[in-house]
Amino acid sequence: MNIIGIHGIDGCDIHDSGATLFVDGKHIRSIGEERLTRRKYEGDFPFGSIDYCLGDIKKEDIDIVAFDPQRNLIEENNNLIRSLFPNAKLWFVSHHLCHAASSIFTSPFNSGSFLTIDGCGSAIWDFADRKADCSERNSIGYFDKNKRIFNFHKINISAKRFTVGADNQPCGTNCGTNIFGDFYGALSNWIYEQKVRMMDNMDYDKLPEKSKMNAEGKIMGLSSYGKFDIKGLDTPYLKSTEYSKEFLGCDNYEFGYPIVNFYYLNLITRYLEYNEYTPEQCAYYLQKHYEDALTYWVKELRKDYLTEDVCFAGGCFLNINANTLLKPFFKNIHIPPFTDDSGIHFGAAAWASYRCKEVIQMPHNIALLGKSYNDKDIEEAIGFKDLRNIGEIKYNKYKDFDELCEIVAKHLEDNKIVAWFQGRSEAGPRALGSRSILMNPSKKENKDIMNSRVKHREYWRPFAGITLEGRGYDSPYMLYSEQVLSDDVPAITHEDNTCRMQTVNDELNPRICDLLRKLKNPVLLNTSFNDNGEPIVESPNDAIMAFKNMDIDYLVMGNYLIS
Repeated sequence: MNIIGIHGIDGCDIHDSGATLFVDGKHIRSIGEERLTRRKYEGDFPFGSIDYCLGDIKKEDIDIVAFDPQRNLIEENNNLIRSLFPNAKLWFVSHHLCHAASSIFTSPFNSGSFLTIDGCGSAIWDFADRKADCSERNSIGYFDKNKRIFNFHKINISAKRFTVGADNQPCGTNCGTNIFGDFYGALSNWIYEQKVRMMDNMDYDKLPEKSKMNAEGKIMGLSSYGKFDIKGLDTPYLKSTEYSKEFLGCDNYEFGYPIVNFYYLNLITRYLEYNEYTPEQCAYYLQKHYEDALTYWVKELRKDYLTEDVCFAGGCFLNINANTLLKPFFKNIHIPPFTDDSGIHFGAAAWASYRCKEVIQMPHNIALLGKSYNDKDIEEAIGFKDLRNIGEIKYNKYKDFDELCEIVAKHLEDNKIVAWFQGRSEAGPRALGSRSILMNPSKKENKDIMNSRVKHREYWRPFAGITLEGRGYDSPYMLYSEQVLSDDVPAITHEDNTCRMQTVNDELNPRICDLLRKLKNPVLLNTSFNDNGEPIVESPNDAIMAFKNMDIDYLVMGNYLIS
């Protein structure tokens, strides 16, 4: 059975479109459309992603197209899909079920529970008569993969529609259907704008529009600079069912947390009118409130619904500081590397395969789901005539990869900046040792060098680290913040003495492991191979273009060292 999952609609204001292909239950390939169009957060119909995933398979041979129907463009989208895949059945899979499936079918658990929380999800209730596989309220439940059982609860972490009125709208953004995620995102964008406008070396109005989006991660980094006494701004936990109904749109659990309330507006108003608080302090308050609310909800749900093995998904679980606070409540947590909407097309395809009673087969490394490129692809990119205008490309090919690692390790210890392009491309928004920029973490100034000279972004943005498994950290997908265990890696140590560390092993990331072992201290600064406002590179052509346009010393692709 050939099943393709897609996400994205032509002309619709969504984001993170892409495609995933399963053949007889075996995962073949996944890609985000942004990697191909080179437009960050691309949301248009994924024509390129479909061709990328299909390879030699003809569209006429696709049996099922599974997708999350978006808004009221479902009919137009259906017609387009039917024209592309004339023999396929169309399966609707709700947004939150796509999220749940993306985590469940990449997890090591045979059974457990799941919870999805994101910014707003899809407005599937607008066309409920279309018989999607589940309703939007199916954001929590149990699964047993062996017995092929899914049980859903009508617990809705999403909130009812709420809009901040014009008179109380200093952030300039209306909030959508999910107060928890949507309002956090709106305020993050607003705080980010205020901070950038205060900086002498940046012009907010001249930033690429895509670089202004999705500021939640940027504000998470900024929050560490703004700790202050928020007495009087704290919000109490409420047990009122009536309050839950009013603010959270829920009617079947007796706890609530007023994530949106006048305290936010009070804080922002005091910032605007009196200059009483800085953007850093506003960021700290917002992040703390987010963490408190999430941990409160999850702790309460753990009592009656969530099991010791749990799968989380949805964009809200990209908040690594909050994720870290959830660890004590469970024995095992699984969050996929594409937990945001970049995993929607994967979840749709995986769910359809499961419903067809196929055994889901995933590659060993679920973070690397794209193509890999061979020597011929690399050589064609090096000699591509359209790249000649960017300057001469010098390169050496090494038969012995071990020898290449020795040379690259020396360059890194000499404080050179190295772009690393190996194997299959990552799925999701973060570089995980396949499309990365690497640097020595032992020099504190390297954080500023990387932010200003290479990534062209704000000074407060932290960098992740990458190290070998078994050195005191456990985070293969870079989804938790860890207390830094030594003082010899200042370039990846954030203001709060934490680091977003990624751990790798020989089974999943053999080549980056080979490089790390050549270093005196097997730790590197690791950031995604892309410039500010651009997607992570996908192809050898993309890599060479980025390498020449960014201030990077060396590019390693396969067994090639390029300078």
